[in-house]
Amino acid sequence: MKQVVVDPRGGGTRRVPDGNVQETVVARRHVPATPGPGRPREEKDLVRLLNGFWYFLATGLHDSSGATRIERA
Repeated sequence: MKQVVVDPRGGGTRRVPDGNVQETVVARRHVPATPGPGRPREEKDLVRLLNGFWYFLATGLHDSSGATRIERA
């Protein structure tokens, strides 16, 4: 993931996938949405890297914690 400027006037940024980074994806998983009362779940796509952790494909955040992020070194 890399950070890009969304609005140069306001300084807003967002993270987008960086096509120049080669990451070794071990597995991919699609998690369907589950509607209903209580704890509804959103649809998400995950990738598993060599380190053994699952990451959200759209944001690069670590699944279940958000403490780590896929980024260009």
